[in-house]
Amino acid sequence: MAATSRSPAMKRLMKELAELQSDPSPEFTAAPLEDNLFEWHFTIRGPAEGGFQGGRYHGRIVFPADYPFKPPDFYFLTQNGRFELNKKICLSITGYHTETWRPAWGIRTALTAIISFFPTKGEGAIGSLDWTEEERKVCALKSRTWTCPSCGSRNEDALPDESVVASVKLEAEEGLGILVKAEGKAEDGKGREANDGKVDGGVAPATGDGDAPTTSPTSSSVPASQAPAEQPQSTPVPLPPPSTSSAASPVIAPPSSQPDLRQRATPSTSTAPIAPPQAAPALSAPQIARLREIQRQKRQIDIILLAIFLIIGYLLFWRIL
Repeated sequence: MAATSRSPAMKRLMKELAELQSDPSPEFTAAPLEDNLFEWHFTIRGPAEGGFQGGRYHGRIVFPADYPFKPPDFYFLTQNGRFELNKKICLSITGYHTETWRPAWGIRTALTAIISFFPTKGEGAIGSLDWTEEERKVCALKSRTWTCPSCGSRNEDALPDESVVASVKLEAEEGLGILVKAEGKAEDGKGREANDGKVDGGVAPATGDGDAPTTSPTSSSVPASQAPAEQPQSTPVPLPPPSTSSAASPVIAPPSSQPDLRQRATPSTSTAPIAPPQAAPALSAPQIARLREIQRQKRQIDIILLAIFLIIGYLLFWRIL
């Protein structure tokens, strides 16, 4: 019967633990003891009002066997000037007021409510104190280095200052930036070597093709220019006058047309050397591969960042435990 009655409570506590780990609060931490799921230790950040600013306050939560249908009890282990030490505090969310407790509430709701009660007056409630603001400031300063003898958690480590968290994150990002730059330079060197090798392999045939058309027009242009000069000397011979003019015309037409054909063919052959620059887009293949590699590296960087943050959270969690 005992195991059956505690089963819903254990399921609820495990669910709340998973929720706190997946969505942690910057204002508090809470986790069960290693050997007792029904006793948790928590650390809360002092509010800015009432002399609690900068304070870190540690305490215990003791859950009943029929939780969440009955509220838990809260005890403070760090001197704070608002609640007594090692004594159940009397609030609407604690075991002193079962009539006001709601099963829908949980650890997150209760700890948030306790933080909001800190700046209020105790007014003689059980477990409450009304120390002066100066006394509370002294307690807040001392509470930062306090270490729990039961769970070993140090308040300042459980809830570090936001500036410390920001500096750790910045150092991690800078380290990743240096790594990315180094990998980028290495990839640039590889890309240049690959491009140089492809350019060297493509220029040799291009120059061979370019030499053939460039030399052929020059060699063909010489006889083309000389042919009209020599043939007009042979055409003025007065032998064909007895024949018709139509017989003389075919003799003169081929020499005059041949230079024209050669001159018109030379532009088409001279355009051959221009073809190799048109093959330049083929050299962009390494660039496309490099872009894909950069995208892959960015995905790896995102994974590394996520892994670093998970490791930091994991270390903080086990340090709290």
